[in-house]
Amino acid sequence: MQIKRVACIGTGNIAETHAAVLKRIPGVDLVAAVDPNAKALASFAKRWGIAKGFADVDALISERVADVAHVLVPPPLHKPIAVKLLAAGINVFLEKPMAQSSEECEVLQVAAAGSGAKLRINHNFVHHPSHCAAKALIAANRIGPVRHVIVRYGMPLRQLGAGQLGHWMFDSPLNLLLEQAVHPLSQICDLVGAVREISALPSPPLTLGEGREVWRKWQISLACERGTAQLYISLGDPHSNWAATIIGDDGVIQADYARARVAIETSGRYGDFFDDLRNGLTMAGALATRSFGNAASYVFSTLKLLPRSDPFFLSMSGSISAFYRDLEKSTGDMSGLDGRRLVELCEHIARFAKPAVKPSSQSNASASYDVLVIGGTGFIGSHLVGRLVKQGIRVGVLARNLNNLPGQFHHASVALVRGDARNADDVAQAIGNATIVINLAHGGGGGSREEVEANLVGAARTVAECCARKHVKRLIYVSTIASLYLGDAQDVVVGASSPDIRPDSRGDYSRAKILSEREMIRYYRERNLPVTILRPGIVIGQGTSPFHSGIGFYNHEAHCMGWNAGRNPLPLVLVEDVADAIISAMNASGVDGKSYNLVGEVRLTAREYIAELAAALDRPLRYHPQSVHKLYAIELLKAAVKRATGRRDPLPSLRDLKSRGLAARFDCEDAHRDLDWHPVRDRAEFVRKGFPQNGGA
Repeated sequence: MQIKRVACIGTGNIAETHAAVLKRIPGVDLVAAVDPNAKALASFAKRWGIAKGFADVDALISERVADVAHVLVPPPLHKPIAVKLLAAGINVFLEKPMAQSSEECEVLQVAAAGSGAKLRINHNFVHHPSHCAAKALIAANRIGPVRHVIVRYGMPLRQLGAGQLGHWMFDSPLNLLLEQAVHPLSQICDLVGAVREISALPSPPLTLGEGREVWRKWQISLACERGTAQLYISLGDPHSNWAATIIGDDGVIQADYARARVAIETSGRYGDFFDDLRNGLTMAGALATRSFGNAASYVFSTLKLLPRSDPFFLSMSGSISAFYRDLEKSTGDMSGLDGRRLVELCEHIARFAKPAVKPSSQSNASASYDVLVIGGTGFIGSHLVGRLVKQGIRVGVLARNLNNLPGQFHHASVALVRGDARNADDVAQAIGNATIVINLAHGGGGGSREEVEANLVGAARTVAECCARKHVKRLIYVSTIASLYLGDAQDVVVGASSPDIRPDSRGDYSRAKILSEREMIRYYRERNLPVTILRPGIVIGQGTSPFHSGIGFYNHEAHCMGWNAGRNPLPLVLVEDVADAIISAMNASGVDGKSYNLVGEVRLTAREYIAELAAALDRPLRYHPQSVHKLYAIELLKAAVKRATGRRDPLPSLRDLKSRGLAARFDCEDAHRDLDWHPVRDRAEFVRKGFPQNGGA
């Protein structure tokens, strides 16, 4: 067997799973990776022992080091990257969806046919353990011929809940289907064959602020080669509900993909009474056995007593392994046909939706403006820009992602500038002649403690340096109360209160914010930079998820696990009030070098917050009080397990857990006085503005 030399194109989260699977497959050698982000590339290569790293696929191709490429980049890049690899004769394993359109799919197929390279799309959920178990029962003729399949695909959508609509999938109904619907559609086609006829009924779209539509619910009927099917899609559901009912002449299989369980109901030789009893006991036993098995697998896998065995990883392992088996034997679809068919299905379904025409979000860096908002497309930034526009202020917005922005960003007085707050050239160019800079940038995603610090503190430092060189009138750095120590109920916190003096005992985000504030004060003292620090509390309002981590943590949305007993008033604040404070700070006198905490006048306890949210959403939400010492003991146990499995994460901090309970009291009189700030005082108004009403989230 000839060793296959493999390259990963892209080093994001999904690449970690691909690498882990590839390391287990005999005859496969992961030799190269490609990513234009040099730091991400180096980190990925070091983690997986990869010898070669390239900034682009052209360099990879010219070096001739790979026989197979796993293309793991965002969908808009699938065609331009995969077509180069295929044309060069490199076999491609491409993450779903195959491409953004059937026309792009055809281009890839033509490239593969021209060079003789193999092409397969990773529809991994046809290798889900529950799906494989159901197919084994069908193959054993336990239910006779399959006549009909009913699939319900109700899944949470984190970006939708958080109002983060810049993701590619929210660009159009088709993109959302390509991102999500290909999973259940691939399973249906695997069970009853290619689709011959299709009809779809979309529910009215979820309309968010400024008319943005998300077509998240669909009822779809399909006539296939070997049977019929119905598919119900509901995206953004709090409770995951992904399962199939497979109906045969002689029985029914229930495959639960969300919980990796399978049960079967068949006809027996006895009368209905005994048959019903037998089926009920058999199904109950199967569900109980599988549930215990899943729990045991999780525990033993976590302890590394067994290899990783969660359903997603097993589905990826099955899909990737099958690709290499078929590549070796020249069997299975290696032309991309299955992937193209699923893209065509999504295109057909999408035609049943009639989305409103959205204005395009084009960069307009040449326009002049008085105020630059960095990271201005997020939750606070969207409200801030809207208020600035209403006041007739010309505003520039620097952000990495300018997709799917609400209406206020398309106003004539708004200039959109695509760029990265960590890049000095981007920031300097974006500042231009602006006299006020408002830094709302979060500095990138998560990662290790070092990566969080490099991103968040690095962005803050870069912005401050550019502002100092440009001699701006004022830099407003929007920090967070998470930079403070708030674990002592006897403390009264004011704006002048220093950030936590023990940053290394805090979580990664809080620690980075503490260090960022220190940098701002250093620039004020050493470089005379006119900077003002604002620390919003728990910010709530329209445009973000009300399930805020400041209240507690949520294993499931209906259950909030508190950071403490939940009886202390919380430092809540409406997003509109935060925006007003930022605007007031732009021209306030005597605020340079000072910090202000932005906490509203309505301070519900965690118990009251969840009760009000439950009433607003008409959902059975519950708050579960916790002892901070119990939480600490649990975290210590988790840390012990991680250490036993070879991980060396920082040890948990009791100080950090206490601070998360937000027990300290806030006195914001300085913000009221110096910023002329008057947040909402009426509880009913606060609840109405702060919480989505009757399921509106």
